[in-house]
Amino acid sequence: MSVSGRCRVGLARWSLALGVCYVWLTGGCGARSTLDTGELSQAELNQPPGRPNDMPPMATGGSQAMPRGGSPAMAGGSPAGPSGGASSGGAFSGGASSGGTSSGGTSMCDSIEVPIDELRPSVTLLVDQSGSMREGYPDRDSPDTRWSLVRQALLDAKSGVVPSLQHSIQFGLVFYTSHNGYSSGPCPILSAVQNATNNYAAISRLYDKSSPDDDTPTGAALQQVVRNIVAAGRRSTEVLLLVTDGDPDTCEQPDPQNGQAEAVAGAQAVYAAGIDFYVLGVSSDISGDKLQQMANAGQGKPLDAVWGVNPEAAEPFQASASVGGLTNQLRDILARVPLCQIELDRPVDLAELGDGEVLLDGKALELGSPDGFRLKDSRHLEIVGEACKTLRASGKQLSVRISCD
Repeated sequence: MSVSGRCRVGLARWSLALGVCYVWLTGGCGARSTLDTGELSQAELNQPPGRPNDMPPMATGGSQAMPRGGSPAMAGGSPAGPSGGASSGGAFSGGASSGGTSSGGTSMCDSIEVPIDELRPSVTLLVDQSGSMREGYPDRDSPDTRWSLVRQALLDAKSGVVPSLQHSIQFGLVFYTSHNGYSSGPCPILSAVQNATNNYAAISRLYDKSSPDDDTPTGAALQQVVRNIVAAGRRSTEVLLLVTDGDPDTCEQPDPQNGQAEAVAGAQAVYAAGIDFYVLGVSSDISGDKLQQMANAGQGKPLDAVWGVNPEAAEPFQASASVGGLTNQLRDILARVPLCQIELDRPVDLAELGDGEVLLDGKALELGSPDGFRLKDSRHLEIVGEACKTLRASGKQLSVRISCD
């Protein structure tokens, strides 16, 4: 049975034809080559709108440029391009066995194994590279700057969130800025390291050779990064964490900072693309109400809802005055990332799941066991207990089989 096209992003896909049921684990059900970890080149980050299928392999390079004017075209609040942001299809690289019927004519379901690293949550760190990031923090006379404080919180070898969680999370880093007073220059300017596990060294290299630059086109940067995430077609849960220190401006008007509407639209594009969104303000220069609006927009909440007052409000995160406090805020955000959860592309019930099997590195996990897996809801499996610890620390392959009966 040949497979073409692409399955929706999610950690399971089901195809039923000629009595054969396949359980597809996640996203791009086509062959995907292994990509070297490294910085994204200008051409790769500046993928033209509506052509995610043609995104070239990632390679070492510099910063990215987007044509003047900022945001890519959006259709219905989601990134422009093929429905669902499809990636190219082809033979599934996880090693699907061929399906069919047994000699007795009974239908059978073949499981497909997927490398667990491809299922680990993917967290893109979108960090403000504006000139104000070189300001002292918590006050202007402090020896630490906003830029150095964020670096320590993210990358300190002992306490940073990236080295401590890089085995369980596919981290990527994107800096964004633009140049005040340009006439036809790029906006936004992005420089990035692609998402991968064990990505500390590559992220550190980019951070250490970068420095604060100029403006803060937050909305345009969000729109561009959303397109790049969708085009990557990863099989994992996607999370976008925005770290910014000032009110947003726009590509058309760098000064004054009148880019809140564009930033809110960018956060709404994140939500429309099915990407989890969090925002962290690193200084009092960014207004709390603007952080609240972006947090609400990125989680599909009413824009005027207020955290602590309205139960439907999303939580915005505001800077702490110490690297320890900032690190704890980042850890609080990342603790919300589901590390042992598998998203299904259609609802299932316990009876249906009970007739199938879930294998972790070839070992069957028991439904309902405290060290096996459970049906969290009709669309999510959760690996629990010791099985979750194994999946996070050393697991290599995951296989799911659902009964066709």
